[in-house]
Amino acid sequence: MNYPMKFKILRHAITGCICMLLFYSQAAMAQLAPAGIFGNNAVFQQGVPIPVWGKATPGARIEVLFAGHSTITSTNNQGKWMTYLPAQKADGNTYTLVIRSDSTVITYSNILMGEVWLASGQSNMAHKVGSELLNKEAEIQNARYPGIRFRMVDNMTAIVPADDIPQNDWKICNPQNVADFSSVAYFFARSLHLDQKIPVGVIVAARGATSIESWMSKDRLLTHPDFTASLSARDESPVHWNEFVRGSLKAEADREEIARTSFKGIGMGVTRLKFDDSGWGKTGFPLSAAKMGYGSYWGLIWIRKTFDLSATQSKKAWTLLLPIKDQNDIIYLNEKQLAKDVSSLKTKQVVIKPGMLIAGENLIAIRLYANWGTADIGDRTSMCYLESKDGERIELSGFWTHSNSIEPAVAGWQDYYNRQTVNFNGMINPLVPFGIRGFLWYQGENNASKAKQYAELQPMLIDDWRVRFQQGYLPFLFVQLPNYKSRSDTPLVKDDWAQFRQAQYTTLLRSPNTGMACTIDIGDEFNIHPINKQDVGKRLYLVAQDQVYHQPVRGSGPVFRNATREGSGVRIKFTYAGNGLKLKDIKLNKSFALEDSTGKWYWADGLIEGSDIVVSSEHVRYPVSVQYAWQSNPMAPVYNAEGLPMLPFNEKITQ
Repeated sequence: MNYPMKFKILRHAITGCICMLLFYSQAAMAQLAPAGIFGNNAVFQQGVPIPVWGKATPGARIEVLFAGHSTITSTNNQGKWMTYLPAQKADGNTYTLVIRSDSTVITYSNILMGEVWLASGQSNMAHKVGSELLNKEAEIQNARYPGIRFRMVDNMTAIVPADDIPQNDWKICNPQNVADFSSVAYFFARSLHLDQKIPVGVIVAARGATSIESWMSKDRLLTHPDFTASLSARDESPVHWNEFVRGSLKAEADREEIARTSFKGIGMGVTRLKFDDSGWGKTGFPLSAAKMGYGSYWGLIWIRKTFDLSATQSKKAWTLLLPIKDQNDIIYLNEKQLAKDVSSLKTKQVVIKPGMLIAGENLIAIRLYANWGTADIGDRTSMCYLESKDGERIELSGFWTHSNSIEPAVAGWQDYYNRQTVNFNGMINPLVPFGIRGFLWYQGENNASKAKQYAELQPMLIDDWRVRFQQGYLPFLFVQLPNYKSRSDTPLVKDDWAQFRQAQYTTLLRSPNTGMACTIDIGDEFNIHPINKQDVGKRLYLVAQDQVYHQPVRGSGPVFRNATREGSGVRIKFTYAGNGLKLKDIKLNKSFALEDSTGKWYWADGLIEGSDIVVSSEHVRYPVSVQYAWQSNPMAPVYNAEGLPMLPFNEKITQ
């Protein structure tokens, strides 16, 4: 991977976007410039007046024509204009939007009327179809839906609300374009399109590693006491902000240059068997950044492992299974380069060429580039070993040595795009008031350690966006965080992700016209970006079918209603379980737990009785609380008859 080129392109693209915004703010005063969200192939929201806006010379006359209707307005003293066209129905026809001012005419063609959703959040919403995805190749080749259109908003930050984004056409869904679409949003759109036989447009404004407060307006965030002081005191000079962003981009580019070109370890002899690594750290297999003490480290790490072969073994043909995960890796075997970027290989297997192994002690040395603390070799279920053609295996378990002090230090995460309000300013505000049906939201990993605060912020964001778009109580559908991280063998009370999921659930109680897709069963213990995005999108659409399009479907899995004692046991009742409950794959062991009167928790046995569940534990004679799937990566085997998972809960038992 050519890191310098990659990041030069990134730097130029973002710098270009900053310049583009400055260009729009100046040049648009002298010529007609519709808002950047408009473009060829767009989808307009059916059933609501169609807003069209932009800039031109102050006092200019603006005429807008669409679908046989026309409207006339003029620009104000700042050169801004806005008008509304009559509401239209989705009829399958394509239309042309014409905007005129004096001698200037701008035309956007191939526009459809349909359903438009704004999808936002962090990396799991930004995650593209062309990234790691279940059945990726087939999904891309089968993505032939000309009635689905996407507008991917460029990553933009601003310290004050931006007026516009660079103009771009919307992308028609086909194998050439779909790889750049948001995976979750695409599978939602596909479900909607196929079910209702209607055009679907999705505007995606999402960015990885961003917190909810970066997506909120200053006016709204100021009302929360945790942010009042910092927002009131910050420097809001656009010039200073752009200088800060340029400095951050340079630090990122410099980091990638070092990661690509620095091989100090080679000169020091790190790939040689006799190199003295006695002062290095030692960690037992499997390795992870956390286990090695590198946490959220960014930079280069050298890792070494020795193993012995007999003379006979050294002459065999071998394959190395190296389950490695990082940004970029180079593998050396006895001083010679064996492979590069094994992390990107599906099989994680490397064929060892004849002559690279020797009788006696051999050495594997790995130059590994980590960021976000992703520096893993193996996991709880993946081993590392050599395997010969005749099936002999040599396990590479035990201790590995490692050091992050050999190569030069590099800059860590540049968090310029995670500052309060900057994504709202740069990516949401310029979209207002484009006509939409509702919002799709997948975010929270960045806020998972602050559940109580998030329970307050998410309803604030929903209200903030609804007020801005001025289209009433627009539906707000969101994804509850999936199962992730290691599983506890004992019941937990305080668990960040479990408590955060509960905070997300409370949004349903605090904010009207909201819906949540539970994904507690389709996450990945080892991957914060699980590859099954298909079911996430489908479940979001089930919520929309139920709550937005009012179809006779059940959009939620079972939700806790109450729990009452029955002797030493507990009977739990649920909503959204009217057709009965069922198990998938596993039993109820270690999914339910009961709290006794002393505050201790014990796993409980469970029995499904129609739409109820009865749980008990031989260790708890007087249960006071009951929980289900209450940890980061729980056992979650209960579903309703419609196949949707039961929501996690931790609740008191009524008398």
